Amino acid sequence: MRLRQVWISFSLLLIWTVAILAVVYLEALWWGHPALRPGNLTSLETYLQTQLEQAEGRSLGSAALLLVRDREVVKAETFGVANPQMRSPVVADQTLYQMASVSKMVAAWGVLKLVELGKVQLQDPVLPYLNRWQFPQANPYRSQVTIAQLLSHTGGLTDQFGYAGFLPEVQLPTLEQSLTRTEDVAFGLPRGVEAQLAPGIDWRYSGGGYSVLQLLIEDVSGQSFAQFMQEQVLNPLGMSQSSFDWSALATQGETTNLATSFTEALEPSPHRQYVATAAASLYATLEDMGRFAIANLDPNPVLKASTLASMWKPQPGTQSDWGLGYAIYKALPMGGAIVGHDGNNIPALNHTVRLNPQTGDAIVLLISGNRQLASDLGADWIYWETGRVQPEAQFRYWQARLWAAGLLISLGAIAIGVMFLRRTQPWL
Repeated sequence: MRLRQVWISFSLLLIWTVAILAVVYLEALWWGHPALRPGNLTSLETYLQTQLEQAEGRSLGSAALLLVRDREVVKAETFGVANPQMRSPVVADQTLYQMASVSKMVAAWGVLKLVELGKVQLQDPVLPYLNRWQFPQANPYRSQVTIAQLLSHTGGLTDQFGYAGFLPEVQLPTLEQSLTRTEDVAFGLPRGVEAQLAPGIDWRYSGGGYSVLQLLIEDVSGQSFAQFMQEQVLNPLGMSQSSFDWSALATQGETTNLATSFTEALEPSPHRQYVATAAASLYATLEDMGRFAIANLDPNPVLKASTLASMWKPQPGTQSDWGLGYAIYKALPMGGAIVGHDGNNIPALNHTVRLNPQTGDAIVLLISGNRQLASDLGADWIYWETGRVQPEAQFRYWQARLWAAGLLISLGAIAIGVMFLRRTQPWL
């Protein structure tokens, strides 16, 4: 009798738990969405401002937000402090953020500029273009990796970098040394960039692939990567405050304009320097990144519209979610997609640039002191843009409801436990 009651109680608790979790999941799936009205600009501005103001000084040290509507900047606002010692504010046209992996999207413009100049072709293997370094001889696919595959993270490279950068007192290795053995890995042990898997089959994130592209630009152009990007991409787009060259910023005294690198505890951390600048280390202001976003939406002096459109198309080997240097966030019903790139790096940087070429809308959000908020709000912007909640946002809403689910499950467990005791211990 007691065993039967135990089994019944356990079954009831299991049914109750599954029912609660199912309700919470379905509620998040069908009704969970940001507290804003799709298409209503005032609603979006109020929502983003509220989210960033509530996080200011608690879960972010500084932030810079820019919104583009129909190819025009409609909002540019900053939050927090650029330098906590001087209590200086973030200035949209002066404060420089280290752009983390958003740098890859800008670097991809440099590669496509080489294509338009007739210096390289996207479907060419990258190996013949490289003079100063090449994949190790033992790598079975070294001669098959194409430029397009490096841009789309489908080159079969096994590094999965994450560059953590070097502290100021460390002497930087050369790019070739970094490719051979990368010491500033964000996770795992130091290792090299290798072509160990068949290319064009699977998507595997590769910061090392963008270091190879950095070398490609240098070997083909005969210039440093930073100089080529400045002359061929940044300056023509009017991004005059931005640079891939830390030493140039230091020489010009611009490093004083760097936004403080906050930890997630909002403690200042030393600025790190990077050899892998194409992958992780563009320094840019909010206004310059706004210019870059609009350059994707309007005719620009760097890349043809047809070239940009080709960069936004899903590439073989991806799950239709990656183009040439661009993440593809959401396919649109009438064709095309919302595209862009997020960046995330230590100690706690998180940025997003997302744009809709069909509507001419875009968001640029740069944050120091939080490793997730920019990506979360970028997903919320897509909801505002399309009326559809992104899967990662639905998961976030589901997680936020777990505490209530846990409470209900606990109350159910208590009620079932009391019922069990009354049935098995009649004197209670």
